[in-house]
Amino acid sequence: MATSSGYDGEGLVSKGVYMIVSDVVGPECIVKLRRQRYEIIDTLINCNSSNDKLIITSGSRAEGFEFKSSDVDVMYVDRNAFVVSDPSVLTVPYSSIPSLLMMETDNTPPGFAFLKCLKYDIANIELKNSLQLRGSDIYVSSKQIRETFMSRSISSCHGPCQTSTQLGIEGDQAYTLNCPIWPKQAVPFIRRSLHQGWPSCEILTDICKDGCLLVPINSKQQQCSDMIDLEWRISFSLAEKKLVHSMNHCQFLCYGLFKVFLNEVIKMNLHDKDLLCSYFIKTAVFWEISDNSSEWTPSNFLQKFWNVFRRLIKWVCIGYCPNFFIPENNMFNGKICGQTQTALLGILRELYSDGYYSLLRCSSLYRNLSRIIYQPQIVYILPCNEEEYVPMSRIEYERLHAICMFDTAYSRKTGDIILKTLQNILMLKPETMKMLFAVRLGINHVLQHYAEHLLLSFQPEWPSYHRNKNQYEDMIKSFRIISRSKTYFCMNYFILIKHMYMEGNYQRTIEMIHYVKHKLQSTPYMYHWNLDTDIIMTLLQQGMPHDAVIKSYIVSYFDLYYLNSIEELSIEHWARVVTAGSSLLIMPLFAFLNFLLILSYTRLGENHRRIDVLDELQTLVYYDDGYHIRTVYKAISWEILGICQQICGDRHGALQSYIQALDDEHNLFKMATLERINSLGYY
Repeated sequence: MATSSGYDGEGLVSKGVYMIVSDVVGPECIVKLRRQRYEIIDTLINCNSSNDKLIITSGSRAEGFEFKSSDVDVMYVDRNAFVVSDPSVLTVPYSSIPSLLMMETDNTPPGFAFLKCLKYDIANIELKNSLQLRGSDIYVSSKQIRETFMSRSISSCHGPCQTSTQLGIEGDQAYTLNCPIWPKQAVPFIRRSLHQGWPSCEILTDICKDGCLLVPINSKQQQCSDMIDLEWRISFSLAEKKLVHSMNHCQFLCYGLFKVFLNEVIKMNLHDKDLLCSYFIKTAVFWEISDNSSEWTPSNFLQKFWNVFRRLIKWVCIGYCPNFFIPENNMFNGKICGQTQTALLGILRELYSDGYYSLLRCSSLYRNLSRIIYQPQIVYILPCNEEEYVPMSRIEYERLHAICMFDTAYSRKTGDIILKTLQNILMLKPETMKMLFAVRLGINHVLQHYAEHLLLSFQPEWPSYHRNKNQYEDMIKSFRIISRSKTYFCMNYFILIKHMYMEGNYQRTIEMIHYVKHKLQSTPYMYHWNLDTDIIMTLLQQGMPHDAVIKSYIVSYFDLYYLNSIEELSIEHWARVVTAGSSLLIMPLFAFLNFLLILSYTRLGENHRRIDVLDELQTLVYYDDGYHIRTVYKAISWEILGICQQICGDRHGALQSYIQALDDEHNLFKMATLERINSLGYY
């Protein structure tokens, strides 16, 4: 076989493949930033202790991957239910636990459990409606609770999860229960890890401290048993996430290469694309690291890859894939057997026998990989430390993404908690101008969300807010917060503009919009991540401090705007809720300005003034090259252009704009667009 000894350039080819995979998957610094992004999301979402569900992100993207096929899985953990294997180990008073369940594993397949109900809270409807009597004991039905959870969504379902797509990213959502105590079935994993040295004692302690989750799905065994609907699968998603994060970068890239190979090569040869899933690959990588945790380097990268491949072939051959935490749990059971097992084994053996050349079938690797395999000496000119050659723009792009993941709505009560959390996360010593900007921007972003929430809290009372002292104080507080956020110049004004419009002060709205547009035309600014470093360096060389540069130069950041309670978009909000379960609409910055200008002129009866604004909006939507209107927001831009054209009496133009919006693949409010078309009376 052409994969091991006898090949002169083995080490060079291995290092070359490592560098290519690192470029495709991402260097270590980028992977860390991606993971930080989802850690921040979890922290911010769960700040609100009043929510009855704890939300935990997992999946490929939370692990650090960002392929097109990468997903974001969300686990909804019931905060009011407590699972234990032995009630005597409780460390909190029995009376303080709303619902207490006991895990029973004596008569279940490995990796599964029954949940006996010892106590339940009548306010927990999901749990209450899922209780079933068996003899003298009450158990929680996994089937019933799964159906109750999934009945709230129109998304597709598979296994214990419902699948949905948000902004082009597919992911699974699952209802889970938490057992904070490490299960007895997985105790051998602790002994094995201590003996083999992976994961480290520190990681192992964290894993055990988190316990496990229970997912409402039964095993493939005992299909005739009357207890089958009561089985819950023991999930180690939290532990697996920590294990992936504890991998060194070579180990992580080996896992990444196998994910690429699975999606671009193996699945292309399978009739059932779901037969071999990435979870089996991850399990194989875990076992390989556990058995051989030392010496994972770029020079033996391919050797480790083929070791994992051989392990997978062996499992398919014997029809047994041992769960990493409970090896007695065969994850191939009921899935890879019979003819499908024989066919899969043949495909894997053929690919393995082709050695390096099977990797050339990966479309994302082929171009660079072919040069390395046929000319291994090229590796000598590759950089020794790939992080030194990662473009700063790419690092900062990921950093900005990580820091600016504050788009989840939160209540006023949790505003202070979130701000304190952000201070802990963001108080890092800035190393570059963009890092300094990112830190400032992240804090300002949350301040503005907080300020806007305060404004919305008394919006229905305007213009009589002065009658309520607390609401008046809230308004003053929100305006002070906005005025202090000098980095986010444009968005500060947009918050005020929107609320001036909603208050009915249309003349003031027009004046503020013209001021902002004049400011944007007369001052250089940053849009998206297009920061003009030449201008920044010139200002710094002139002696201007970093903070002053940030405040004076950057007057705009990105083109997202969160619209709430604007009457003219109520249909789009409704359609967005029906389609995606969220009322959030995202609108490009300049489209939003012109939209409110036209609405304000219309409200004031100054119809002749709105024509020029409509021409400007139409030019923007028709001819923008993606700088001001990104592709994913083109649909909403066509929609608002159509609304404005319809308001101004151009019914034919409005129809054409609505058709453009309807045909856009990113349109998540098509029901609203169809309603708009019907309102024109053409059909």
